[in-house]
Amino acid sequence: MSNFNKELSLAIKLVKEASEITEWFRKKKVLSFKKEDESPVTLADFASQIFIISKIKELFPEDQIIAEEDSGAFLNLNAEDIIKKCYNSLNLVIEDDFKDTLNYRGSNSKRQWTIDPIDGTKGFQKHLAYAIGIGFMVQSEPTVCAISVPNYNEQNLTIFSAEKNHGAKVSYGNQNFNLIKVSENKIIKNFRMCHSLHYDKPWVINFARSLGITYFVQMDSMAKFCMVADSTADLYVKPLNIKRSFTWDFLPGDLLVKEAGGIITDLNGNLIKYLNEKCIITAPGLIASNGVLHKDLLNALKSSKIIKSS
Repeated sequence: MSNFNKELSLAIKLVKEASEITEWFRKKKVLSFKKEDESPVTLADFASQIFIISKIKELFPEDQIIAEEDSGAFLNLNAEDIIKKCYNSLNLVIEDDFKDTLNYRGSNSKRQWTIDPIDGTKGFQKHLAYAIGIGFMVQSEPTVCAISVPNYNEQNLTIFSAEKNHGAKVSYGNQNFNLIKVSENKIIKNFRMCHSLHYDKPWVINFARSLGITYFVQMDSMAKFCMVADSTADLYVKPLNIKRSFTWDFLPGDLLVKEAGGIITDLNGNLIKYLNEKCIITAPGLIASNGVLHKDLLNALKSSKIIKSS
């Protein structure tokens, strides 16, 4: 029996409602900015995060929050008015101060929520794939996750969820949730591989082609984890910056793939660990697969000259 049904139900509800917020902004003229690290952020990111934090804070006031956006510098009166119009049009009531809520993190706790209000902001800006991810961990152990992907495989809003030791599920287009499993494909050259659209490295495709893989899906966001989890894809390879790998980016997809029966490790074969906002990895990349040939993939990668010369 589930020990975290309330947390899971809340995460699912929030990613669904946050998707309504982001889609509202997508249809409007979205205000975009650049953060100090030159990465993009939009008003939709802020509106989504403010909404999610306000609800978690209300229902679980003792919990800690780990969220991507942490600056209210772009929230001037005009921006706040636009966010209010969005909330009002969707009948969402947020009475908290927007800037305070955006930056709210709660007290240190063994119970931590992770929030990625828009994963794949560049994709969102270009009307391509993006996702909203919420994770929940207890003593740094991934426990619950929910990921919403608007227009996933042209099936309208799709929501993925997982709870540790209780499997992974999906709801396509507001249908009931059903269990999902990774593929059973055992032939590497027939693998369908996901890779990043905007944050890739040449070695990823070179390595895949050296194995005979010819089927590629290039897209933004943690939706790539979802494709491995529901067997739409067999493999996802992603380069990582060891110093800039964050919990909100990977915890939801990590738990989802594992609960669907897959495996996810860094390039050395080590499991990803989490410490507050940081992913602890030992190599600059990860592999998420159906697990059938994961060791073979790692061995091929270790012996490959492609990645060494990249």
